[in-house]
Amino acid sequence: RALLRGRHAGISWGLIVCGLAWGLANFGFVLWLPVNLVKLGIEAKATSALLAGSAVLALPGIGLVVWLYHRWSAIRTLVLFIALSALALLAFCALAAFEVRSAVAVTLATVALLISTSGVIAMLIPYAAEIYPVHYRGTGAGLIAASSKFGGILGAGLGVAGFFEHFVLSAVLIALPLALSGAMLLRRGIETRGFRLEDIQARLARPTAKASPPA
Repeated sequence: RALLRGRHAGISWGLIVCGLAWGLANFGFVLWLPVNLVKLGIEAKATSALLAGSAVLALPGIGLVVWLYHRWSAIRTLVLFIALSALALLAFCALAAFEVRSAVAVTLATVALLISTSGVIAMLIPYAAEIYPVHYRGTGAGLIAASSKFGGILGAGLGVAGFFEHFVLSAVLIALPLALSGAMLLRRGIETRGFRLEDIQARLARPTAKASPPA
């Protein structure tokens, strides 16, 4: 209750919605992506090679995530990659809507989705561990981790029910909560880069205050 009400509520709900949407994207949309790529007109053999190549191309993106999180801004980097995840999903909508059969376009969209979703989960739990006070930290980080796992369970269930066969609809319905969580965190999230834990707690106690990380 302490995490979901009062001064922690806005940021907690933003992270929970993000975790749920990430689980749906990673364990639902991405899991069913090979089947849907075949429906887009990509040959089955080419689909496997495309996904493997996209995963390799996405690896350097994790280094960029780490660099931005520690050198630019923790909360802005998280929000940026949440937004990129939503845009990557909408890119697949555009490919399906305009019946694009280009392997290059599909590869770019897949790389963007893999980089952005990997970046989100790489930051989500560490950020949660930074923002909550010591007596809530384990519970807070566990709650956010559980939201991503629950999203994965929900995604698997929806996949069995045939939800991800509706390619465009599923992409839009996952992009929307991602965008919502990004907006919530942009409004209520706090900066942690360059601040001590005591300073972060003081900042969280004054959610309307403005603060910039030290140079």
